[in-house]
Amino acid sequence: DFETAVREKLPILSILFNNFSMAIELPIMQVATKKYRSTDISGNYADMAKAFGGYGERVTDPNDIVAAIARGIDATKNGQAALLEFITDKELSVSTPQTDFKY
Repeated sequence: DFETAVREKLPILSILFNNFSMAIELPIMQVATKKYRSTDISGNYADMAKAFGGYGERVTDPNDIVAAIARGIDATKNGQAALLEFITDKELSVSTPQTDFKY
């Protein structure tokens, strides 16, 4: 948990892929998704990391990934917990498990 890493001064680098969806939950939350869009999520996790006192960066351009990782590593070398948030497409068919298992 990121707050614990900041509080305990653990210099870890976390990478979060944010597609604004809990696609893996679609097979078991069909009614809730249809009625309430319960699998649609939002939030700025990089800002959350900063609010906790760590290093946070949101990356929206794939061309910025390598430099962002370097900055995240630098933050950990300076003793700071770091979180990089990469914004991705939903790509639900990739995120959803393909199984015949019935819930």
